[in-house]
Amino acid sequence: MTTIRTIQKTYAFHHPFHLKGFDHSFPAGSYNVETEEEMLEGLSFVSYKRTGTTLHMIRTATTIIEPKIFNIDPRDFDLAVLRDRHQCAEETELSDPPSMMSRVDKLAIERGENEGMTPRK
Repeated sequence: MTTIRTIQKTYAFHHPFHLKGFDHSFPAGSYNVETEEEMLEGLSFVSYKRTGTTLHMIRTATTIIEPKIFNIDPRDFDLAVLRDRHQCAEETELSDPPSMMSRVDKLAIERGENEGMTPRK
């Protein structure tokens, strides 16, 4: 018997955003994200594998377009959330090599990797 669970979260975007694979941008507003995960059987610990992620626009009085459901790449969505909150450079992409990252992003990654370690000499 396969066990499937669904995790729902709501995100509020302050600015329009774009996701890879779509020829349009998504307007600012609130979105529900549903992630379906299937439990991996035969392991000595509980673990889940993501099987799908969908994006649902929440309809409001100011919503201009008809809300739809979109299948999305969760990693690309995470980048859109970070960009909207100005925690990630606009030019950063999933496929960018480290040399293409902004100086601020490189510094943040370096600090995160070195957290709790002694400084280099």
